[in-house]
Formats: sequence, C-alpha cells, structure tokens
Amino acid sequence: MNTCAPPRRHSRKSPGDCPPNKRPFHSLEEIVQDYIDNCRPRAKCEMEYFGDHTRTMPQAIRIAALAINCKGKRHSHQRRIPRDKLKRFRLRLLRRSKALRSCKSFHELMAITEKVAAGIWRHSELTVYDTTHRIGALLGPRPKYVYLHAGTREGAKALGFKGTVPFTLPREFPKPFRKLKPYEIEDCLCIYKDALKLLRHR
Repeated sequence: MNTCAPPRRHSRKSPGDCPPNKRPFHSLEEIVQDYIDNCRPRAKCEMEYFGDHTRTMPQAIRIAALAINCKGKRHSHQRRIPRDKLKRFRLRLLRRSKALRSCKSFHELMAITEKVAAGIWRHSELTVYDTTHRIGALLGPRPKYVYLHAGTREGAKALGFKGTVPFTLPREFPKPFRKLKPYEIEDCLCIYKDALKLLRHR
C-alpha cells in the first residue's frame, strides 16, 4: 500500500478548501515551479493511493466517495459534509459500478458521478470532481480538461478566465502551466489562488 508523502511546508489550511499559499511570487514561472517542487509529489502519491489495483471496485468506490485519504482520515475538501450523505453517495455509486467501468473518458465518469450527487445535495461540484478523479485513478480515465470549481475557479479568474466557465483546455492557460498535467493545473490554481491574485495586481 502506498504511503503519503510528507506534509508540504505550506501547512496553513482553510476549511473545505486547498491549503493556501501566501508566499510572494514574482512570476507565473515561479508559481508553477513551486508547485512542481513542493506539491507534485503529494498529488502523485494521492493518485497512486487511489489507483491501487489491489482493491476491488466496491473498495475503491468506498474510499473515493467517503473521501478517505491515505492516512485513513477524511479529506479536507469533504470534511464538512455529513457522513450520512457521503454514505448515501457511496451506496448510489455502487449501484452504478457497471456504468462506471464502461466509461472511456473522465468526462463520462464525471457525468455519472454528477448525476448521482445531484440527488443527494446541492453545490457538489468539488466533491463530484474529487470523487471522479479518485475513481478514475483506478479505472484509467484522467482529466483532459481543467475543471473549474471553488478555489480553482478563483485562481482561473485571476488569470482572466470567466467565472461561469465549467472547464477549459490546458492549452488555453499561460505557457508556464504547460509543464503541468490537467489535474495538476486544477490543483495549482486552487493552492496558489491568492498568489495569482496578488501577481495580477502588481
């Protein structure tokens, strides 16, 4: 079983959101490089944990829907959601196991997760994305787009994207971001949203 990477040096957290980064940066290149140096190992470790092929599909859906990280704790993004709702989410996703396995793309996976979540709670876009990403780590489909939600949307808006856009292509981001995979861009936008806002107003 994979173990988690050590905590990042940016340890301050806000409830239900990505750990913010308050360090001053002078360019997008610096932000992206800081993500690569300090956050990529953690993101890679998470994907290896959720993509552990020794698990059965029911086991994978359980840890994905209940947001159980590699330390056996609830992921900060889903910490505020009542456990009974996450349990209902898990059970309903289990009923869609066959449909999930048949998906050929992340977008298809997300459509199923989104439909299931819509019957349980409102404003679930972050949980839908996270859960889809966790299940996709096991089944294979990875994001080809950068999905915008919560803190990620704030980071994208700091780069000039409209807040109403649900997702966008990686190539539409500034050149420094092309060093990152789509899911890493999503992660980076969330973690460094405050730094991106400050950079924009320099």
